[in-house]
Amino acid sequence: MGLTLIAILTAALLLPGIVAAKAFFQAAQTSEVEPAVPPLSSIDGIALVGQFTVAVHALYALALRSALAIGAPGWMAGWPIADPYIAFAAPRASVDTAVSLLLGLVGLCLVAWPVGRIAGWWMMRKADKTLFYGPMAEVFAKTGSDRDFILAYVVSKIERDGTLIGYQGTVVSLLRDADRFPVKVVLKSVSVFRLVVSEDRPMRRDAGETIDWIALSAEQWHNIAFKVFRIVDDGGNMGDEQTIDAG
Repeated sequence: MGLTLIAILTAALLLPGIVAAKAFFQAAQTSEVEPAVPPLSSIDGIALVGQFTVAVHALYALALRSALAIGAPGWMAGWPIADPYIAFAAPRASVDTAVSLLLGLVGLCLVAWPVGRIAGWWMMRKADKTLFYGPMAEVFAKTGSDRDFILAYVVSKIERDGTLIGYQGTVVSLLRDADRFPVKVVLKSVSVFRLVVSEDRPMRRDAGETIDWIALSAEQWHNIAFKVFRIVDDGGNMGDEQTIDAG
C-alpha cells in the first residue's frame, strides 16, 4: 500500500473525531453565540480530535466485533460489511473493499455525532463552562432560553466632532476567534450614541438615530461590552443579569 493511500485512509479515519468534536461544541450553542471549535492546527484541537477519534473507533470496533460474532441477519446476506479497517488488511483494492470503507465511515460518523453530543451535554452540566465560552462564560452561560437576550455596547473607531461613535443593540450573532474572544458581531434594533471623553469621566449622549441591523468586526471597535437581560414576567419587565467588558 502506497504512502499516499495510507495518508488518505488515515485522514478519512480521523473524520469521525472531527464530527464528534463539532457535535461536542454545538451542545453549548445558543441562539446568539456560535461555538468556537479549536482549529486542528492547534494543540488543543489535535488533542480533542484525537481523543474523540480513539473513543469513536473503540466503540465502533467493539460493535463490529459483536456483530460478526453474532452473525449478520439473513436479509443482509451478500452485503459488503461496513468495515473501514479491511482496507488496511486487503492485499489489493477491490470494489468490496471500497464499499466496506465508505459504509464504515458512514457508520463511524453516525456513532460520532451522538458521542460528541452526549459528551458536550455532560460537560455543560458538570464541568467548567469556560471550555466552551472562554473568559465570557459568566455571561453566555446564562443565555439559551427564549426569555434571555444580550445587549452589546460597541465603542467604534469612528470619530465625529471630537467624540467617538458607539452602538447599542441586541446581539443576533456573535463569532469568536480560537481564543474565544469576539471578532464579529451582528446587532439589531441599534441605537447610535456619542461618547465624549472628558477629564472627569466619559459622557454618553444619545445621537437620536436608530439602525435596524449592523455588522461589526473587531477591527472597527475600540471596545465592546455585553449585558444579559431576562424577561421576568408577562408584562415585559426585564432584570439585569450580568455585564462584562470584552475589550
